[in-house]
Amino acid sequence: MVWPFIIISYASLLVYGLSDNIRGPLFPEIMKHFAVSDSMGSLIFALGNISGLISSYACRHLLRRYDRLTVLRGGAIGLIFSLLGLAIAPYFWVFLIFAFTFGLSQGVIGLIPNVLVSLGSSAHRKQQMLSGLHTMYGVASLMAPLLAAGVELVAGNWRWTFAVAMLAPISLLAYSFHGSHKNLHTRSTFTPEEHKAHKAKNFKPQIFLALMLSFAVATELMLSSRLALYMQRVWNYDMETSSLYVSYFFIFMMLGRGLFTLVHFRQSARFLLTTSIVSTGAAILLGVYIHPLFLAFGGFTIAPFYPLSISWISSEFPQDLDTVVSYMMATDSLMLIVMHLAIGKVTDLIGIQNAILSGLGFVVLSFVMINSYRFIFHRETAK
Repeated sequence: MVWPFIIISYASLLVYGLSDNIRGPLFPEIMKHFAVSDSMGSLIFALGNISGLISSYACRHLLRRYDRLTVLRGGAIGLIFSLLGLAIAPYFWVFLIFAFTFGLSQGVIGLIPNVLVSLGSSAHRKQQMLSGLHTMYGVASLMAPLLAAGVELVAGNWRWTFAVAMLAPISLLAYSFHGSHKNLHTRSTFTPEEHKAHKAKNFKPQIFLALMLSFAVATELMLSSRLALYMQRVWNYDMETSSLYVSYFFIFMMLGRGLFTLVHFRQSARFLLTTSIVSTGAAILLGVYIHPLFLAFGGFTIAPFYPLSISWISSEFPQDLDTVVSYMMATDSLMLIVMHLAIGKVTDLIGIQNAILSGLGFVVLSFVMINSYRFIFHRETAK
């Protein structure tokens, strides 16, 4: 176990999750302050996803020139700069520029931890360490609205929340200079010819696994982003109670990842991933037709999918981990753009309940890809 890799990765994903989830609670206040419509306001998130897609792809090239710690520091500096810009932006178009640079920085900070934990963990504990890593996102998801509410109560201005949030990447940047990281971080040693050969050999299976994961991520984000709306429109709950169900979703997710952090499951990655995605599909059906608490419980069933997928991917491509994780982050960003547009359109046409049910399409696609991978590419790792 290389503990400096583990510690800085956990810290990085905590910063990533806190920054990522701080915008949601502030969204209504930001739109009110700049007097923009819902469609204009949605550009805050859309630009972040687009720039995250660009950043994830660009990281592949950065990691061939610089070591991972240097790239992570660059991401932290970019995030500090972006949060400061969001805090002081005088006009909405300026705010959108910093929303774009925010996404670029987040793309870097979200990618590096997945690589470092995989490199720093022993084979026996990799699954647990990756589950622990993504538990940090769940912790941050719960902390972010509390931070926003606390700063709003004290300062009475949404701008101060972004300013206070800057302390997270500042702390990460400071810790990155700790002596325990000295001489541990190296850049990729592939020559251009070796990289081209690896890309030609592994590109299709890497993209295949990245898409498999992206469909599951789309399911997760579909549930978390539409659950409150579903509760209000279908069950006629008020905003506070609807928001409570979203909190339940993230609590269940944190518990699910916590379980996989504490317990080492001996079943194959393919079996565990299949169980996770099938259980999530069942939770969606039960949530729509029995009780919406099952939709919140979907946070528990989908919780292990991301870390299990990273563990599988790192076992499949140990020499090319930077590249495959960058593909994974890029396809995640692209899939989320597609998901939000598709679910939004379906909601407009046939209602939020049918939109939630249509999300089962992502479940089915991920299930099929999990169980067809070894037949298509003749690989047995996840058997």
